[in-house]
Amino acid sequence: MMAILLAAASCVAVDGDRILARDLASAAAAFTTVEPDTELGYAPAPGAIRTLHAAELKRMIARHGGTPGGEVGPLCIERATLPLTPVSLEAALRTAVGNPEARIELLDWSREAAPRGEIQFPQGGLAAFRGGEGIWRGYVRYGSSRRFGIWARVRVSVRQQRVVARVGLPAGKPIGPEQLAVEEVDAFPFGAQPAASPDDVVGRVARRSMLAGALIFPGWLEAPQEIHSGDTVVVEVSSGQARLSFEARAAAGGRRGDWIPVRNPATGKTFRARVESAGKVAIGVRERGEK
Repeated sequence: MMAILLAAASCVAVDGDRILARDLASAAAAFTTVEPDTELGYAPAPGAIRTLHAAELKRMIARHGGTPGGEVGPLCIERATLPLTPVSLEAALRTAVGNPEARIELLDWSREAAPRGEIQFPQGGLAAFRGGEGIWRGYVRYGSSRRFGIWARVRVSVRQQRVVARVGLPAGKPIGPEQLAVEEVDAFPFGAQPAASPDDVVGRVARRSMLAGALIFPGWLEAPQEIHSGDTVVVEVSSGQARLSFEARAAAGGRRGDWIPVRNPATGKTFRARVESAGKVAIGVRERGEK
């Protein structure tokens, strides 16, 4: 055990996935007689140590056309690692957020030395965020396609404009500009985002009632109905080149593209027609006839 500990104190650090002859040349002069880019074996994983004993080293030198000379080995090999720094972590976090105006506070991070490589924080690594603060799990991409897991505890916020309800908003009613207010806040930039402009809200209909002061999310809104139940509508009927129109009464509401029941007041019969616009529906006789 003592011998292993002593060897680990002066291990040869390797950057790549393979141990190359040039990696060992500084520790064993005999490897200077081997082509520098000659691959001698796999490098150990970060944090692990691989020991190459004298006999194995001599066989490597001979196998690759080198000239053994003097004492060789044993040598211990480790993956080159460096401590993570706030500067490198903050740069990677800012890239992940994707907003140069974002405020990022690095509160803590994994202290284990990591292999040299590109630091990445995927959005899927966000976890346990409350009030814009939480753990963001990422990795260092190193070697050909390897990943070394890391984490950072961060607080992230972006200055945002968002739309709130100035008054209570009932479900099913178009929203007017006087019912809205806009506020600017420092907010968490991921997850469901509220509407950023009144233009995204005005004229749309709330799917659910909202209290005064509530944030308004696009998913809570829908387009208003062009036709409402009981409206008088113009029905356009087409059959080949022939066209005809008459007035009827909508038996249900609908939006453009919806098929709704319509009642012909002259015959008392109900048929289905497609909503074309406000006050207008259409049917094709060959596609849909009266019921």
